[in-house]
Amino acid sequence: MMILQVDQGRGGFTLIEVLIASVLMAILLVSVGFFFTNIIKQSDVVDDQTRAMELARQGLEEIRTQSIMSLPMGQSSIEEIDKYNRYYVVSGVDSLYPTARHIQCFVYWRGASGADTLSFSSVF
Repeated sequence: MMILQVDQGRGGFTLIEVLIASVLMAILLVSVGFFFTNIIKQSDVVDDQTRAMELARQGLEEIRTQSIMSLPMGQSSIEEIDKYNRYYVVSGVDSLYPTARHIQCFVYWRGASGADTLSFSSVF
């Protein structure tokens, strides 16, 4: 008669240990996925804002090259540039400075975070 001897020192992982490890790994991977998705979205938002700032600055520089007195008072027509829209508002500054003009350049767009707007202004 043969007796089987079980070695108690060589144990494997139980099914519960494997399931717990799998659940923890899944939670970790989902968290990392959400983190990188959020980073990419925030990067898109910053890219949109940077492009809008560039367009607003460029718009003020274009106006600077024109004769300020030839600019009509009020809002200009809307200019479409890629997914951005830009317009200007020209107003007087003060009766003490009749030749000075307050110029506001507005840029608005629909980006990764929804509708957004940005404006720069200057006195010429």
